[in-house]
Amino acid sequence: MRNLIEELPEQISFTVTKHDLIEFANYLIKEYASLQRTESVHEHDFKKIIDINEVSAYTGFSRSYIYKLTSGGLIPHYKRGKRLYFKTKELEEWLTENRGFNRNDIEKKATDYILRNSRKL
Repeated sequence: MRNLIEELPEQISFTVTKHDLIEFANYLIKEYASLQRTESVHEHDFKKIIDINEVSAYTGFSRSYIYKLTSGGLIPHYKRGKRLYFKTKELEEWLTENRGFNRNDIEKKATDYILRNSRKL
């Protein structure tokens, strides 16, 4: 197999426009932001107790919405003084407790219901 780099001319020239640079910079900014969000979520894998700012980053909910959930007793939380704390394991369970059903699940439940409640002839 031949080395493709050796086949390239010694001097390669190309033109980069201002638009190309701006487009590339925007791409890098988006990628960086995506990595930051991913790292933020993965941080919580190691922490057992997090504060409201970390809950906001973890769930994507605004702080005000989280306060509303805590004041209504709708989300598991702990309060020490004026600060709120959350256990990541409890948050995960809370976030996943209302699983949606797919079409197959619904059809199976319907079939089971019909078989259990059908009148015998």
